[in-house]
Amino acid sequence: MSVPSNDNHITKSDLIARFIAERKVPSVFLLSGGMIAFLADAIYRLGETPIVNTRHEQSAGFAAEGATRITNIPTIAMATSGPGATNLITSIASSFFDSIPTIFLTGQVNQTEIKKTSQQRQNGFQELDIVEMVKNITKYSLRVDSKTDLYAELNKMWVIATSGRPGPVLLDIPIDVQQEIVLFPNSYESQDELVESETVLPLLIETILTELRKSSRPIILVGGGVRASGSSDIFRNLSLNWKIPVVHSLMAVDVLDSSSLFRVGMIGSYGNRWANQALAKSDLIIALGTRLDIRQTGHDLKAFVNNKRIIRVDVDDAELNGRLTADVSFKVDLKKVISALNETSLKHDFSEWNQTIRNLSDTQPQKSEQSTEVEFNPDDIMKWISQISSRSAGYVVDVGQHQMWAAQSLNLRVNQRFITSGGLGAMGFALPAAIGASFTDKKEWTVITGDGCTQLSISELQTIKHYNIPIKVCILNNNQHGMVAQFQENNLQNRFVGTREDYSAPNFSEVSRAFGIEAIKLSSLKEIYESTDYVLNWNSGPIILEFIISNKAKALPKLSMDESIHDL
Repeated sequence: MSVPSNDNHITKSDLIARFIAERKVPSVFLLSGGMIAFLADAIYRLGETPIVNTRHEQSAGFAAEGATRITNIPTIAMATSGPGATNLITSIASSFFDSIPTIFLTGQVNQTEIKKTSQQRQNGFQELDIVEMVKNITKYSLRVDSKTDLYAELNKMWVIATSGRPGPVLLDIPIDVQQEIVLFPNSYESQDELVESETVLPLLIETILTELRKSSRPIILVGGGVRASGSSDIFRNLSLNWKIPVVHSLMAVDVLDSSSLFRVGMIGSYGNRWANQALAKSDLIIALGTRLDIRQTGHDLKAFVNNKRIIRVDVDDAELNGRLTADVSFKVDLKKVISALNETSLKHDFSEWNQTIRNLSDTQPQKSEQSTEVEFNPDDIMKWISQISSRSAGYVVDVGQHQMWAAQSLNLRVNQRFITSGGLGAMGFALPAAIGASFTDKKEWTVITGDGCTQLSISELQTIKHYNIPIKVCILNNNQHGMVAQFQENNLQNRFVGTREDYSAPNFSEVSRAFGIEAIKLSSLKEIYESTDYVLNWNSGPIILEFIISNKAKALPKLSMDESIHDL
């Protein structure tokens, strides 16, 4: 259907393209398909929003999530109906659990081809009710029809995704609806953002100050909510002003850089030993935007809360009323809280407590967690990766042992990001998410992944080659699914089903060269140090670094199922 000459009368595909441009969406990621052809064409013809073609719809979703994380502007992933839509589901769930406001658009068959009863399995070819499938992993999902006020729905979708606790939304758009003619509105009264009441702020501030006056060993625990609320910069100032030690969850690795005076380390099942010990010794925990899930607290909640007061602040009621009940809880936007705290003077001196924690750290270096027979130590590798990533905007890290080594040992510079799939823990996340981040901000990024994860998204090597994206892909190859193998060793008498047995990995250096990408294989400290200058100064697009490490290297310390943080 051709677009009428009157510029205000356009197809609904063109309306979506204009909306995307109005909102300054950084990019649209997709794998081409028939039911989104009109949408893609409209965005292309308008020429204001770049379209990036990935090799798999799941990768398109992860790429959009990666872009959203670093710009804080909802980015779009599109997929065709049927298998295209179902391939988005994992990436939708990743955005949902990590509170990322990614927008997902799916094409759908003609309205006349959509089944009329629930008893009918399918009517049209590749027809599938994606809306029903994703209801529990989106903040909002809707199939539009000819009667839908599409522009109103797009505005509503945007507000819902970005308000309160952020999260993904999905619109499913039949192909005949995409071609319908509509009058583009000259103006639209957008919904007000959903804003929490500020009446609790004075009480919250006074409560925290009162508890701090009674405390001699306070600690601030920051979670992913600090980053999701856009509060990281303010929190850095708060940390310097208050001089209270700060521990972080996996989702808040990058809230403070490694040079920050009061950054202690990561807590939880695979946290830095000294950080868990500091948490165990504390008498007051101020938990900001963190779920306090089982990987942070261990199974024994009674031991976790022993001899300490806990204050929790979160925007999500469901989290505040979750598995751990704090002494005091506040539902409020974290940015408002942290801003208010930053303007509050704290005169208490906690220097002795800070020194105690520094002593714990100095006597228990992360490198010493590995067995002496592991000569190519992951801690050394992470320190070297930090060195050759001095120009990187940050790290996008996959899921597994390498994820824990990176979170424990990377030296983050000021404003460097640490992005990973936290709540869902989706293997294969890092490479496509880095594509989204790097394509959007036009900066160099470093990927840290494993041999297992790489095989889940290896086709995206063609994407980074095609667009010549400046990504350093660091593959830690121990020829196993290491995290599960470590579990099997400790709990299943070394029966390595599907992790070492019946598992193999290709020669990634040779595979990379087949994609036309420079690759280096490294198997010792001597080899990595000899490669430093070459890798540090690499500026010709992507490069693959394959580290051959022992399968005896483990993610340590590891909090066992029957232990508490006091046992570390």
